[in-house]
Amino acid sequence: MIRSPWVLGTLIALTAAPAAAAAPVTVNLRVEGLTQTIYEGPVTTDAKQLTKDGTGPHPCDGTNGGANPTPGPTMTTALDDASIQHGFTWDGTWFGFGDFGIDRIGPDSSDTANNRYWGYALNYTPSAVGGCQQQVRDGDEVLFAYDFFNKSHLLKLSGPAKAAIGEAITVHVVDGQNGSPVAGATVGGATTNGSGDATLSFAAPGVETLKAEEPSSVRSNALAVCVYAPGSGACGTAPSSGEDGQGGGQAHDSTAPTAAIASPRDGARYARGPRVLRGRASDDVALYGVYFRLRLYAAGGCRWYSGRADRFTRPGHCAHARFVRLGKQASWSYLLPDRLPRGRYVLETKAIDTSFNAARERIDFRVTR
Repeated sequence: MIRSPWVLGTLIALTAAPAAAAAPVTVNLRVEGLTQTIYEGPVTTDAKQLTKDGTGPHPCDGTNGGANPTPGPTMTTALDDASIQHGFTWDGTWFGFGDFGIDRIGPDSSDTANNRYWGYALNYTPSAVGGCQQQVRDGDEVLFAYDFFNKSHLLKLSGPAKAAIGEAITVHVVDGQNGSPVAGATVGGATTNGSGDATLSFAAPGVETLKAEEPSSVRSNALAVCVYAPGSGACGTAPSSGEDGQGGGQAHDSTAPTAAIASPRDGARYARGPRVLRGRASDDVALYGVYFRLRLYAAGGCRWYSGRADRFTRPGHCAHARFVRLGKQASWSYLLPDRLPRGRYVLETKAIDTSFNAARERIDFRVTR
């Protein structure tokens, strides 16, 4: 059984989380509900204040309860930012010693009668402090899971990123807390053996998304496998000597996607501000998401475009400038509410694939009047 001193959000933190810089970070967040994954993917987050249960705003920056000396992004801010950006909701109760207990995420609420509650882990280690106390860094694995304290394992799934049609591949399931193999987990219709391995094959091309499940465990991360016909270049891959069913599908996907900005042009000066942003991204397996960030440097300081508010922020500092998610499409365009006013602009785009490889491009341009 997974145990943590943060049961029901009612115990005071016993240990301090590591300090983090007060700047946005991108983490890999996963929210596992009772019967389904509510969210899985990267999210950019920063320290913030939150209002829940009719009270607030309350700080959620890692300084809660003196856990860290300086503010920074936390596990709970990652949850909140993902909920805002991706359309699910959550509820929490603020406790007087300075943190939230998680009451509900998506459709799944705490169930006192059956002793089922939300818990969380950072890099597969159950957190010993509250979610607003536990600061996070770039690339951290953040997990929120329902019925967390009644589970024995936090499943972690690994395997090849590519496979030819009919090729037998082996996937591996372990307990992410200690790396021990987990037997009896189901993955893609197969069951893991005593070594935590299961053998699979696929009959048709496309991207197969796998997850491991076992009744006494929190379900695993997703594994995307590009299934291709040898020599076809399916899933965006180019035919190569490795794509012959003789092991080419066993390589780990470490190839970054591409990200490019088509308009505006780098270094251009526009007498009349453009209104449409355009770009393109691609990946040899599958894109998870494409994003842009737009900053304006003019009189009064830096402003950044908020996709949530559909406008530029007030003049100030751009340390907290956020990316706007565009979706998964290769070609993208974004229509701004108005033509861009006079000033210097920095436009960035980033593309992230399903193995969390990332690519970025940045351009500068000016609007003169």
